Amino acid sequence: MYRPTRREFLKIVGAGAAWMMLGGCAQPPQPTTTTPTPEPSVTKELKLGYIAFRAGPAAAFGEPAHHAADYLAEQFNAAGGIAGAKIKVIHEDQGASPSDTVEKAKKLCLQDNVDVVTGIPGTNHSLAVAPVCDENSTFFLQCQARAEYGTWKDPEDPSRGVFDWVFHTANSTASHAIQAAYIVKELFPETETIAQIHPDYAYGYDNYDYFTSAIKKLMPDVELLDPLYPKIFSPDYTPYITELVNMKPDYIFTSLWGTDFTRFVDQLIPYGLLKGTGGNAILGGYWDFYPAIGREIPVYGHTQQGNQGLTQYEEYRKILLWHYQQYGYTQSGAIADIISAFYTLKAAVEKAYEEKGEFPTRDEIRDAMENLDKIQTPMGEGMMRGEDHRVLWPVECGVVAKDTLGYYPEDPIAYIYDPNKKLILPPEKHEPPAFMKGTDWVATW
Repeated sequence: MYRPTRREFLKIVGAGAAWMMLGGCAQPPQPTTTTPTPEPSVTKELKLGYIAFRAGPAAAFGEPAHHAADYLAEQFNAAGGIAGAKIKVIHEDQGASPSDTVEKAKKLCLQDNVDVVTGIPGTNHSLAVAPVCDENSTFFLQCQARAEYGTWKDPEDPSRGVFDWVFHTANSTASHAIQAAYIVKELFPETETIAQIHPDYAYGYDNYDYFTSAIKKLMPDVELLDPLYPKIFSPDYTPYITELVNMKPDYIFTSLWGTDFTRFVDQLIPYGLLKGTGGNAILGGYWDFYPAIGREIPVYGHTQQGNQGLTQYEEYRKILLWHYQQYGYTQSGAIADIISAFYTLKAAVEKAYEEKGEFPTRDEIRDAMENLDKIQTPMGEGMMRGEDHRVLWPVECGVVAKDTLGYYPEDPIAYIYDPNKKLILPPEKHEPPAFMKGTDWVATW
């Protein structure tokens, strides 16, 4: 039996209300019995548009996820698809500016008629694409931009609610920065001075705000030095490194990513500031970008905040090893992100299919996604928080070490978290409640 979708129902209600306003107590016009009721179209193919950088400094983050998207589509299709529907991936290079990315999203929505847009690292890019997908009733699964307010209609006003079609499937900027604060508190309690260096745009400022507020609560006696903000994709970090050397911090927290991170570390190492290079400072950052450019991490014993579990899930390790075998390198964060998007979509389609007994409409998939209480993935189990459309995950983070446990026997540049120096944090310890920014939440601790 045909059931109107949520949007169709709202249109019917709105039409009836308008008629009552115009005609007093008169009844709205009724459909004639001779007009057949249209049946919902059945989708036998789910088209997913993946947007991320394929060239330049950010390709170290984008390209592995492009590869993993094709791999996951092949695996799903070989197993019969999602509720019988095969997955087709359409790839787009992201483009330098948010406006470039918006044009790619419009093409995917209007020309390619995709069901899902995903990928898109970069807070500003992701915020610009969200309304485009929402206007076209196309899922936007934010799996790489981290802002916890990315699903909000207005990042400055949570009272306006969330976009109907925008869901966040990865953990947030607040999560990463708060993880970093817990790492210092739990694993390096002797820390007295902390420096920070972040990219000069919204993501970097958010990291500074969230980490600073959290570390002040967790370690109120620590001295926080003035933050440094190099431009994204800076070729030369010498001026900032000189300042860090003069600061002599015990701990450095950075949210530099991609080859920005690897260039910064390569330029920093000769100054002998870091532990393992002649100094004592610990650097907390994204060390998995070294394997992403085919290089071993140059100095171990430093920390990384995590996505989902890096070493504790066998199926996830298999996917990382597959990528290494195919391409000679891997990037665990990017691959975890695209896994989260695929498996969130899978869980929603299968739930809607089970409830309906046949392949669901896009509206029915959306309603099911909003009410997912369990999302099973190769890197653990998450759940959707329906109020603000965010998936919540436990995370693994800690001190980066060589893989001496044999998790990745065929990958010579693989790393793990030191089993004696790692944390596993449940979502309630690192993700803000619905409609709260990280700083507002931490203020309540």
